[in-house]
Amino acid sequence: MAITESQKKYEKKRAKQCRMFAAKYTPSEIADSTRLQTYLAHTGQSANSYLKALIKADLDTKGIPYPR
Repeated sequence: MAITESQKKYEKKRAKQCRMFAAKYTPSEIADSTRLQTYLAHTGQSANSYLKALIKADLDTKGIPYPR
């Protein structure tokens, strides 16, 4: 199914509303990457939801307030 012009316009608008952060594992960190993949497969979570939950818990613990 082809993407319509209105869908392209919506996706472009939506992308401007979102923020993305990434983690990159180097060859020396592959063991950590494998541990993460194994855990995610075991729990059925996506990497995105898991990382968001970890970040939120860390910021909450540190008392970082939400922006106003």
